[in-house]
Amino acid sequence: MPDVGPIVSAVRAIAIEFLRGPQRALGVASAQAKLCEYYDRRGFDSYCAVKMVSNASARIAGRLQLVWASIRDSLWFIPGLSAVAASLLAGVLVRVPTPAADSALVRVWLFGGGAEGARGVLSTIAGSLITVTGVVFSVTIVALQLASSQFTPRLLRSFVADRANQMVLGVFIGTFTYTLLVLRTIRAGSDAGNDDFVPHVAVSVAVLLLLISIAALIFFIDHAARSVQASVILDRETRQTLAQVSRAFPDEIGAGDEEAVAVAEPDGAGAAVHASESGYLQAVSGDGLLALATEHDIVVRLDVSMGAFVLAGRPVATIWPGARADDELCKAVRQTLVLGPERTPEQDVGYGIVEIADIAVRALSPGVNDPTTAMLCIDRLSEILAARGRRRLPSDARVDRDGRLRVIVRDTNFADATALAFDQIRHYGVENPVIAGKLLTTCTELAALVSPTARTALARQVDAVLFAVERSDLNPFDRLALEDVAREARKRTR
Repeated sequence: MPDVGPIVSAVRAIAIEFLRGPQRALGVASAQAKLCEYYDRRGFDSYCAVKMVSNASARIAGRLQLVWASIRDSLWFIPGLSAVAASLLAGVLVRVPTPAADSALVRVWLFGGGAEGARGVLSTIAGSLITVTGVVFSVTIVALQLASSQFTPRLLRSFVADRANQMVLGVFIGTFTYTLLVLRTIRAGSDAGNDDFVPHVAVSVAVLLLLISIAALIFFIDHAARSVQASVILDRETRQTLAQVSRAFPDEIGAGDEEAVAVAEPDGAGAAVHASESGYLQAVSGDGLLALATEHDIVVRLDVSMGAFVLAGRPVATIWPGARADDELCKAVRQTLVLGPERTPEQDVGYGIVEIADIAVRALSPGVNDPTTAMLCIDRLSEILAARGRRRLPSDARVDRDGRLRVIVRDTNFADATALAFDQIRHYGVENPVIAGKLLTTCTELAALVSPTARTALARQVDAVLFAVERSDLNPFDRLALEDVAREARKRTR
């Protein structure tokens, strides 16, 4: 029986790749190379060894992505790391001997008081920091409530994942933890007959951490005031969505290039794979699904799009040939799909578009009546659509190393993204001539930036806006002005 050393090494490589980021979820290729090299030299079946690690880990890669993203974006992760780091720092610095006061620098910056003075300083720092931490947490909760009520509840995830808030909380929690641990080591000569023990270096570092905490508090006040501004929120959501577009659609369209053509499905009847639970499709382990299809010599077609709500018992995939779809294989296919209680932005390109469109709809509601924010949202949506329209839709087909069809995935095309961005805004804002005109001019500008095949979706939006304007209660002057803009938009989008 072969030893497990290479398997342990492969698992360690997988863990390292996973910690480097959610997009590199598992180092499957690294594990395969290590195991194959080891077992090939010893005459064992390398495929069996690889399958134990790589295929199983690839199937849960999407789930691990979401777990890592949930941990990374939580309010406790960075403060927890700061508390651990502060504990280690306190344990080291209390053992550092007091340097000789033979230089002006040491005499000025090193704490020179006794045990009572050190206790007073550290007690003051610890008491004030825990109070400030409570205030910072309260301000963060208030910002979450404002963002939820004024913009959209889907922004709560972004506010919780805000690195600035997490870092400020981490500084305060870390300083408080460090100060408390250093405080417990101080002994006065009268305490149980022991000699004085004052870690002067550790106390001096506590004062330095207090100054850093003051700077973090000043930064947090400014950041909290800016983070609830509509322009700042839209800029953050746009940058996140553009990054997701770049990851999902890495190839840009050149002159004359067309969008990807749908592939033909295999002949014969396929077997449906039904969902075992309800939820939103949050992630798909593409590598795991491809490895599974290759292993069992089948073709798998995903029948749900990313971010869609799946009811228990609904078909989520189809397997060809259907005769091979036993219960074990269907369970393995379901393991590559991650369902959850809400949509998440990790693999869902439309999530950011929905967030910005929701902000625009909320701004157009009678209770808010803020068309300026709605126009800002349209500008940001056009930026996202321009980036999406310049990128080629990946092929529906995923093939194995031999070039044989294994997986069929239907990605969101430009028409779907355009409808997601503009349909609700048009429905709620067409009665406002400023919003209707903004939609028309945006489609005109986008037509010059996207591929020719993508202009069809823009032409459909122009026709829909003009149709709604003709049946609205706008005064004749506004309607004539919009018709002039619509004529120009129709000419540019065709």
